[in-house]
Amino acid sequence: MTTETIKVYLDPATHHFLGDRLFQENDAGRLNGDRQEAPYVHLRDRFAQRGIPVHTADRIPSRVDAGVHHIYFSLGRLENVRALSRRSDVTLAAYFAMECPIVEPSMYRAIARVADRFRHIYSWSDGDSLRRFTGRPLPWRHFRWPQSLDDVHEDLWRQAEGRGFLAMINANKLPRVYWQELYTERMRAVEYFSRATEIDLYGKGWDAPSMRVGKTWVPWTFKLPWLKFQRRWQERFPDPLLVAARKAWRGATPSKAQTLSRYNFALCFENCIQPGWITEKIFDCLFVGTVPVYWGAPDIDEAVSPQCFIDMRRFSGYPELRDFLKSLTPADLARYREAARAYLRSPQYAQFKREAFTALFTQCVDEVSAARAG
Repeated sequence: MTTETIKVYLDPATHHFLGDRLFQENDAGRLNGDRQEAPYVHLRDRFAQRGIPVHTADRIPSRVDAGVHHIYFSLGRLENVRALSRRSDVTLAAYFAMECPIVEPSMYRAIARVADRFRHIYSWSDGDSLRRFTGRPLPWRHFRWPQSLDDVHEDLWRQAEGRGFLAMINANKLPRVYWQELYTERMRAVEYFSRATEIDLYGKGWDAPSMRVGKTWVPWTFKLPWLKFQRRWQERFPDPLLVAARKAWRGATPSKAQTLSRYNFALCFENCIQPGWITEKIFDCLFVGTVPVYWGAPDIDEAVSPQCFIDMRRFSGYPELRDFLKSLTPADLARYREAARAYLRSPQYAQFKREAFTALFTQCVDEVSAARAG
């Protein structure tokens, strides 16, 4: 039996979080939105309590360090997999698919080619639902998208009086793949409610042409002329949906939580309709006492209490949804809000907590450690 030092490395979904920026909470003491890094800060701190350092993958030394074993996790990036898989001092413990396939279809094709290099692969969905993108069945394990808070944000949640009617917070983007997507449905919803000035839209990019999501290998020297062409084209032939969105647009928001807390309702449409794809959108509302109008995962009722949100699938269209929202009394709103608070404090929500996410990494690290010690 040998004793060696274990170090853990996470390869974030984008290079913007390298340099250990994945573990720097973005609010810096202020309330400014998602606190997206909170689950990873929690993960790092729990491993630190065990004497195991955690860094981003760019900190893996280029040379073998005797007596040290590096355990690698990918959160979507695959650029380093081939090189690392050839090193005896590195174990590729797990891959986590942190994006939906209509945004990054190339990522799913790529993981199908290298999945056998990882001990485990994790997805928020199931193999059958993802097979159209991977091309073959893969042995996915399941995880839930980790949330930043464990309970309501009490100060914002209690501000129930004087709220506006309806908001939506999304950037001006279009999908890479038009299959079960809700990007364009969001724009149709905004167009309808903007007719009577009943919705406030927040987010980046609504003063410019819509940006297509996902990675592309087109050089920026080609992208820039194309963007200029799009802008000129839309000036001459404006998209009615984009025109309506700009009418409702109130600019970007530095604080998603504070903005949502000023409204009774918010449209929470996921990027796509896919089993298990439940992101932060619905929870951002629940944390601050805003009632979400949700459309996305068909199995949402299995993960989130139906008393917490309004299911868009119940309505034949936006006129019926509007009539329903307008019919709700202050007592009705209070019931939705109290149901959200109760849900966030229930065992059902535990699967979305930081502790549950960290436990998956802990299990993987313990498996690798036990295998090497044996």
